[in-house]
Amino acid sequence: MKKITPLFILTIAILIVSACAPTNGTLTVTDSWARPAQAGENGAVYFVIENGSASEDALLSTSTNVAEVAEAHMSMVDANGVASMQMQEAVSMPARETVKFKPGGLHIMLINLKQDLKAGDTFTLTLNFKEAGTIVIEVPAQEP
Repeated sequence: MKKITPLFILTIAILIVSACAPTNGTLTVTDSWARPAQAGENGAVYFVIENGSASEDALLSTSTNVAEVAEAHMSMVDANGVASMQMQEAVSMPARETVKFKPGGLHIMLINLKQDLKAGDTFTLTLNFKEAGTIVIEVPAQEP
């Protein structure tokens, strides 16, 4: 019969503990873009957030220097075909899931643009998360 060495036992213990530990995934924001719009009007920003962590997070607020206000909104259409938008106090980011900000759904509304957003322009948008903190993204303006 073979002897079990302390090194073998330690290796097995490390493997078992590491398999049970949560992974340190990250929150990533990709595919950002904004619709072109005129100064004084409203605009919209879209992107994809992937929460690779084992914990839920939430988008609490947004800001940019190109608009007076930047808010998370949800577009919806009721049973009668009437479209509306509702501001979101926070947007939940479930653990290990992807949340898409897209036309006709979640988006960041840029209220009262301070400058024109022309196709090819780029600006920064700051996203403030409950757990992940602040993430600053570059947003290109482009036609849909």
